[in-house]
Amino acid sequence: MILLLVVAGSGTSFYLVAARARLDEIDAELLSGARVMEGVLRAMMPPGRRPPIPPFGPPPFGPPPFAPPGRPRFRPGALGLPNSLVERYPEQPPYLVIRHPDGTVMRADPMPPEAPSDDEVGPGREWHARRRGKLREVTLMGPGRTQITVGRSIGRELGELHRLAWRLTIAGLGVFATGLAGGWWLSSRAVRPIQGMSEALARINARRLSERIDLDGIDAELAGLAGMLNEMLGRLEVSFEQQARFTADASHELRTPLSVILAHIELALARPRSTNEYREALTTCARAAGRMKAMVDDLLTLARADVGQLELKDEPVDLAAIAEETVEMLQTLADRRSVTIVFEGGPAVVAGDPGRLGQVAVNLLTNAILYNRPGGRVAVSTALKDGEAVLTVSDTGVGIPESDLPMLFQRFYRADPARSREHGGSGLGLAICRSIVEAHGGRIDVASRSGEGTTVIVRLPAAPVN
Repeated sequence: MILLLVVAGSGTSFYLVAARARLDEIDAELLSGARVMEGVLRAMMPPGRRPPIPPFGPPPFGPPPFAPPGRPRFRPGALGLPNSLVERYPEQPPYLVIRHPDGTVMRADPMPPEAPSDDEVGPGREWHARRRGKLREVTLMGPGRTQITVGRSIGRELGELHRLAWRLTIAGLGVFATGLAGGWWLSSRAVRPIQGMSEALARINARRLSERIDLDGIDAELAGLAGMLNEMLGRLEVSFEQQARFTADASHELRTPLSVILAHIELALARPRSTNEYREALTTCARAAGRMKAMVDDLLTLARADVGQLELKDEPVDLAAIAEETVEMLQTLADRRSVTIVFEGGPAVVAGDPGRLGQVAVNLLTNAILYNRPGGRVAVSTALKDGEAVLTVSDTGVGIPESDLPMLFQRFYRADPARSREHGGSGLGLAICRSIVEAHGGRIDVASRSGEGTTVIVRLPAAPVN
């Protein structure tokens, strides 16, 4: 449509300009003849006089009685178009019409092919041109408000313009057809790689996420897009794998306490039991249910964090107070495992949720105690540094292999699955810590070396000082 509009607009504009130029040329030619007649009439008519009311003699006019003394009197044949104009069109010569101010035709030489026009020159104008069918006329205001009209047939010129219009139409159709063919060829070349990409993407589903778009033969303009799509597919593949692993791990973790509950219920119902036996069974079921509830709560926390709906309070919180409280709460666990906790707390106030930040401190310090050696050491410190509140937890435990560090915050991931299950962990603690820290606008980093210990650093935006 754009190509058609451009071709049609260009052809129409060219035709209109050419037609206007040809008519302007004809008008100039006819106007020059009319001005010659104006000069003749001015020579015949005294200044300020109106021409006599016709008739005053058959054409050519006889000697006019109003010729002033000392001026040449009118001679027969003087009122006629210049020979140069008449001889130029021998087949259909131009015609001349002179009208009296009252509209009466004073002279018509020769008679026009059609009835003379009575169109007058508008006020404030010296002359005007008009077209009547195949006739072109120029009317000039003569002396004494006479109307001098010179016209001729423009059939030949109209025929030339019609032929020009046909040539422009044929040329425009040719350009349009060529443009369509070229556009189809170019678009087919441009669309072919896109079709290949679409077919490749259509073949990819949840079971075939390993397929990628072939970048060979793709133009540079689309190679970047195809590369980005491949990267997105890679991220989707990793995400699906993580989701599948997450589902399997969550099912496994929830199945264990459920199996314990069902086993003890079936055992209790198998035969009559004493009160103490029922109590022991119910106590075991309660512990298993409590573990399952804790896991469900953790999963709910992660789910809310994923969609940005983790509810957080916004109040001044001193990380030093939270860390000190956490150390006191977990001191018994540390003593039981012969682990020494050293706390160095400097003021580190942030705007956040004290409950959630306390959950982070508990998870980090619990891991540092559980995965430490007997007689090991845990260092907890808080400080303000470069506009950030920093909480650091370091231990002298077993450490984490460097290859496991990138996956440490994945859900249900355990660097040592056997050891983690031994301590009753679900593999969600660090994932929850990262979600809470990021929800507060901070970040959490881990540095570790196998056999030498682990250091976890939490950085949060410090609260402005009033």
